[in-house]
Amino acid sequence: MKMKNTTRNKQIEIYKNLYHNNKGTPMAVSSESLEHKKLRFSSLSNLFIEDEKIEVHDVGMGLAAFYDFLTENFPKLEIEYSGSDILEEYVNECKKRYKNLDFYLRDLAEDYYEDNYDYIVMSGVFHQRKDSSIPEWENFYRNILKNAFVMANKGIAFNFVTQYVDFYQNDSYYCDISKLLGFITTDLSRFFQIKHDYPLFEFTVFVYKEAYIYDLYPQNEFKKYFKIP
Repeated sequence: MKMKNTTRNKQIEIYKNLYHNNKGTPMAVSSESLEHKKLRFSSLSNLFIEDEKIEVHDVGMGLAAFYDFLTENFPKLEIEYSGSDILEEYVNECKKRYKNLDFYLRDLAEDYYEDNYDYIVMSGVFHQRKDSSIPEWENFYRNILKNAFVMANKGIAFNFVTQYVDFYQNDSYYCDISKLLGFITTDLSRFFQIKHDYPLFEFTVFVYKEAYIYDLYPQNEFKKYFKIP
């Protein structure tokens, strides 16, 4: 669904400054350290931990560090990786680094696209609210999640800064889990998981397509729990 996104220009400015001021460091994509990134990626990877082959699209891919993580930590996994970002510098650098992969300059907050993938992941995309209002930010992330879910065949994974913290920063978004779940179950799917058991002040969410869960439980006894005929 096409929607006007008033937050995009603010986000482009934030990440453009990070990229140009922190080249060659994790802060070029607003990450504190490599260990933070690895832990975050490890959590996201639970989305497809049982698969032998995956087609994964990374929204807000930055410099495609998730691809490096996957190839290093899942050497037996057959991976078809691609990514999208709103910052041209990220997209151009990824195209230079990984000439055999597809990267797109586009904003899923404004629209969904015809290409589909088994899984779509979003890592750190919803952390830096900066001077966007909370209602504006919530509209921003909901649009992205809706559009990503349309493009996923099996499911999506994403993370938020948790509301259960011992400090607050005015420019971060601390997600109200109960409010988020209301949105997920109303607009996306009732099939979800929340992972809130790792050291960072954040949590990871997995949301699955009903058809995918239906195929995982083919027994006749379970058919009554699905809307699929």
